[in-house]
Amino acid sequence: MIVDDLADILDPEPLGSNVFRARSRPTLPGGIFGGQMLGQAVISAGRTVPAQQLPHSMHAYFERAGDWALPIDYAVQIERDGRSSSRRRVVATQGDNRLLTAELSFHAAIDDAPEPSRPPIDVEQASWTTTETDTEMVETIDTWLGKLGQMLRLEVRFFEEPMRARTLRTGSAPAGHRFLVRPLDRLPDDPLANCAALAYVSDMFLLASSLGPRGVVMGDPRVRAASLDHALWFHAVPPVGGWLLHEAESVWSSSDRALCRGQLYDPAGQLIAHSTQEGLVRVAHDR
Repeated sequence: MIVDDLADILDPEPLGSNVFRARSRPTLPGGIFGGQMLGQAVISAGRTVPAQQLPHSMHAYFERAGDWALPIDYAVQIERDGRSSSRRRVVATQGDNRLLTAELSFHAAIDDAPEPSRPPIDVEQASWTTTETDTEMVETIDTWLGKLGQMLRLEVRFFEEPMRARTLRTGSAPAGHRFLVRPLDRLPDDPLANCAALAYVSDMFLLASSLGPRGVVMGDPRVRAASLDHALWFHAVPPVGGWLLHEAESVWSSSDRALCRGQLYDPAGQLIAHSTQEGLVRVAHDR
């Protein structure tokens, strides 16, 4: 069950009894993009709570990689229903294999407009270029971004030299990066769908932020990396299909694990979400 459009990816089919079936598209070799399962879990749980309640927090554990060629079933368990808040537990499976377990908290949306957390973001400034002597690297990164964007149905722009480019060029990079990201496909004008898209993009390049200091990049055959758990706090509903600034950094790493965090802002500078992720990161030459 393969789909090409992000809106379809984030639109699980109800099967009854609070179970939803979702489709995938080919993304990571041999597995499913973790952000896809996060987004589908948000939608599945959100369709079992009152419409005025939106995600407040999410705590998810990745248990198996999964197979993108097979459908994923999301079983939603009602943990609590209150007058203004609800809590749900979601288990994602393929056959007998459990892929993801997530706890989500929902709360009635409040018409609140906090002050921006940072200056407005000029999207046009995210136009990373380099000198003519590095044109081969630009082509390498452009090709990589194009393929990745098509796989994930996302458009990405960098303000400065991407961590991947700097690592390949110099052998290392700082443990953090920032970039703009938005869906390539049109999303419905629905707050829940946009919260699901936020969960989807919150997984992008997060674990990769730990690799720069170690001199390797995702896709290097020496690297074994996998997300273990992911926490996300929703502060506001993101703009429909608009740009988001994602600032990601590694805050701790060892020989086999890394802890990373991210912050996502809308173009006005308002903080939309915080994320934290722990992952397995092993590099063969570290052994």
